[in-house]
Amino acid sequence: MRKDVWIFGYGSLLWKVDFPYIDKKRAYVLGWSRRFYQGSTDHRGIPESPGRVVTLIHSQNHRCWGLAYRLPEETLECTLSALDYRERGGYQRLEVELFLDSGKKVSGITYFADTTNANFLGGADPAEIASQILSSRGPSGDNLEYLLSLEKALKTLGIRDPHIQDIADAARTMRTHQTSSATTLPKTSHLTS
Repeated sequence: MRKDVWIFGYGSLLWKVDFPYIDKKRAYVLGWSRRFYQGSTDHRGIPESPGRVVTLIHSQNHRCWGLAYRLPEETLECTLSALDYRERGGYQRLEVELFLDSGKKVSGITYFADTTNANFLGGADPAEIASQILSSRGPSGDNLEYLLSLEKALKTLGIRDPHIQDIADAARTMRTHQTSSATTLPKTSHLTS
C-alpha cells in the first residue's frame, strides 16, 4: 500500500491548481523562506526580458507557509509529470517535511530553484525587483499579475510575508507614479518643417 503523497505550494500553486487532489491544508516547511529570486523566461517573462517568480531559500529557523495538497494515487504519475513540465524553468523536485496546520507532520514534495540553475537571479532591493516585475510579461501573462495574485492568496490564507508585501507595495507605488506621470505629460505641439 502506497503512503500519501503531498505537494507543497508556496507560489503559483496557491491560486492556480490544475490537478486533482483529495485534501488541502495550510502547511509550512521549516528552514526555508519564499523569495522572488528566480528568473522566469517561460511563464512570466521571456529570455530577453526575464520576469521574477518565487523560490525557496535556506533560512535557518524560518517557516515558509503555503498549502499542501494530498494527491490521489490514480492520477499521481500524471500530476507529477505535468508539474515537472510546469516547473521546468530551473526548478527541481525537493522532498520536504511538511507541518500541517492540524499539527500533523507528513512527507511531501515541492519544487524549488537552487542558486546553480541558469535562471537564478538572486536577491535585490524590493524596488529593483518590483521594477523588473512591472516591465515583464511572458506566455502565462504579466509578471505583475503573478505578484498581486500571490499577495492576494497569502492574505486570503492569513499568511504574512514581509518580502512579498514590500515588493507588492513598491510595485503599486511605481505603477501609480507611472500612471500619474503619463497623465500629466504636456501635450506636444505639431511642428512642421
